[in-house]
Amino acid sequence: MDSDSDSTGDERVPVAQVLSGLEVHPLAQGETAIEAFVLIKVLDADGRPAWSYRTTNRLNREELLGALMVQVDVLRKELRDEWDDG
Repeated sequence: MDSDSDSTGDERVPVAQVLSGLEVHPLAQGETAIEAFVLIKVLDADGRPAWSYRTTNRLNREELLGALMVQVDVLRKELRDEWDDG
């Protein structure tokens, strides 16, 4: 998995410029985005699928780890439920 600052250094550009053509679900009414961690499946220079991530400003790593752990647990449960139903 690529790091947040591989060949681009500390340069930051608008999210739409990086994820051109991709779409995400909107935030709920009244919510305001303040930080983001984005996991991106890319094709590398050789055309092979790879994973990369990008962040906005310096995130609180403990908070990010907690949020990611919850998402992993939710995904694991959903996959287990699909397996049981299949």
